[in-house]
Amino acid sequence: MQWYGVAGAREGDIVSCGKHSGKYHIIGGISSMWLEDRKHAGTLESISSCPCRSHFIPSISDSYAPMTGNESLPYSEYQNDTTDNDGDKELNHLIECILVDEFGVPLADMPYTLTVGKKVIREGRTDFNGYFLENNLPRAHATLTLPGQTLTDEMEKRPLRALRGEAHSPVKSQAESNGYLYHYVVIGELCDNAPNIAQWDQAKFGLPYYHFPNDDEFNGFAFNRENFNQCNVIEVCSFRAWSLVLNHTPNYDMVNAYNLGLMSLLVYKDEVMVDPEEVEDMREFIATPDTTTSFFYQQCFDLSKAPEINDASVYPAIVTDVPFNERYRPAIFLDVQQVDAPEKFEHDTQMFFVANDTQIIAAWRGTASARDALTDGTYRPIPCPKNILSTDKAKVHKGFLEAYQSVGKYFSKKIEKLENSAGHKNKKLYICGHSLGGALALLHAAELKNNNPLLYTYGSPRVFTGSGVKALSTFTHFRHVNDADTVTSVPFDTNMDNWLFEVYGLLGTIFGFSWTLATLPTIPLQKALPDMGEVYYHHGNTVSFFEARQIGEQKILSKGGRENDFVGKKRWRMNGAYQFYLVPSLANGLNKGLEKEQHAYVQSIKGDATILDEIFPQGNNPTLDTLMTMATDHSMSKKYQAIINNQLLSVLAPTKTPTLGISRQRFGELIHHDDAYTLNAQRNITFMTLEHKLHENLAQNVNQNESLKRALLRYKESVREISVS
Repeated sequence: MQWYGVAGAREGDIVSCGKHSGKYHIIGGISSMWLEDRKHAGTLESISSCPCRSHFIPSISDSYAPMTGNESLPYSEYQNDTTDNDGDKELNHLIECILVDEFGVPLADMPYTLTVGKKVIREGRTDFNGYFLENNLPRAHATLTLPGQTLTDEMEKRPLRALRGEAHSPVKSQAESNGYLYHYVVIGELCDNAPNIAQWDQAKFGLPYYHFPNDDEFNGFAFNRENFNQCNVIEVCSFRAWSLVLNHTPNYDMVNAYNLGLMSLLVYKDEVMVDPEEVEDMREFIATPDTTTSFFYQQCFDLSKAPEINDASVYPAIVTDVPFNERYRPAIFLDVQQVDAPEKFEHDTQMFFVANDTQIIAAWRGTASARDALTDGTYRPIPCPKNILSTDKAKVHKGFLEAYQSVGKYFSKKIEKLENSAGHKNKKLYICGHSLGGALALLHAAELKNNNPLLYTYGSPRVFTGSGVKALSTFTHFRHVNDADTVTSVPFDTNMDNWLFEVYGLLGTIFGFSWTLATLPTIPLQKALPDMGEVYYHHGNTVSFFEARQIGEQKILSKGGRENDFVGKKRWRMNGAYQFYLVPSLANGLNKGLEKEQHAYVQSIKGDATILDEIFPQGNNPTLDTLMTMATDHSMSKKYQAIINNQLLSVLAPTKTPTLGISRQRFGELIHHDDAYTLNAQRNITFMTLEHKLHENLAQNVNQNESLKRALLRYKESVREISVS
């Protein structure tokens, strides 16, 4: 038929193909001419949605005539209407599907059931391409279901693509370029019934919400009218869970620092203490946002994005996907103040622990209440219990020890469960904490030292005296210090054990502190003379967020002004600073890379020792450019976590950290300025080299680990530089 002088077919009409059975949808070769409401498709370049993609002129029967208004008969068949219409008796429609995972790998040999209207049920299996075609169907409401257990077991094996969301789906872009319809579904939208999930109590937890958004309703995937008579590509989300990327290594790891820092933030979140094994229904607790429970039981199952913690800024976790049966379970939050009958003046101690098949994570909360402050202030060194340290001389901070022991006092069975789990040969133990939490984490690691814990602390005070620190050398501890953080300077590194603590009850603490202040000038003598008593030391390898300054220097000419006749020098702080991320333990691999000028400076400072030994003394805080301690340097979210985030991001995506990049560049210019004081400049060059080594190690780890590369790709796409002020 001719319509206005051209073949009467338009974009969207139904046509047939001589090679493939069924009806197809005109999708290409569209001209610019309009026939009423749609473009003309009557050229030799016209193509349909059939698999062969052949070019042909669509033919329309001579009896065809446009309907009243702006629609033709073929177009009316594509209205987006899901109403069940069994009155349509014509069995001339088809449903065509391709089922794939997020990498486009087919769901081959997958049983399926297609229900159309109230009477038509088709069953079959997908082919090796994940494809099936059912034709001779009425155009009515249709649903597709797959066997719940079979689908769940299969999709648990399939990994996720790195970037989340349909915008990053290569399956979608390929489908749409082929003219196919695209759909993204989770397994709960295809299952015909609830699967049996290993070690999952459905009555208590419901079904994992993200994967089963309708919980126990299994209605299948619904096709509407526009889904008939063309190919539908269904991308199925894998049945996976998020797991924190952690590396149990004696070497410093920036990703460890970031993720364990997040756990040190998470433990500050208040929540109702609940044991999943002791309640009948966990769904209310899981749905409560901003808690340990919701993080591990909801966010770690939500594959639309990485889990995150919102605390001053949004920090997404660096995660990898694992089979759902390797998820974290259980997550146990403990709060001494929530026990039924705590003792009077009991400590306000909180911690959580969680485990999966390869990790155990224990995080301890820092100072968050007035009672915690009293714990911090009870700093008298007392003999250390044998279960923590067996050496006779070792002493420990009284307040920290009692706060740590309060958890075992009220939660002995749960702590025993944690200790038993830590002994599992396939599980690695990670312990962390900020502030007071760092002190408690160190005590925990000391008690579990035979389980090879990896400890990361942030802004932690001193806990043990010298003998205790020397005895704790069997596990790895990285102790982060943000420049002049006040908390890291207490208790003072002096002999704080004196008779005044023994008398006057609570006043003994005040009198003892007064004596401590009076003896501060004698600290060097106390350290040199063991008989003066035990002195507090820091444990672990220092990681310093060191705010460096460059000193300027100018020679002063004599009054006569004769050349090379100098009477002195003047020095000043140049305008500008840079906060380095320094891991002195990396220096062992740095020596070969030091320039000659740095080596000369090292020799000039301390014989054959290195500059880093001078600035980062073992067991103590760094020798800083900052003149006094700063309480504002102590914040976990605004300082420690932000600094780690920015430095990590600067390695992965330098253009996303312009402030840090400019600061680093300007400081480099100061170092090489004509007026720069040489020795100070050479120290800062060493710092630059050391920080570069840290960045280099991260880049090397990423290049060698595909799973880490995908995790960090996801991370860098979702974060930004955070202001540190």
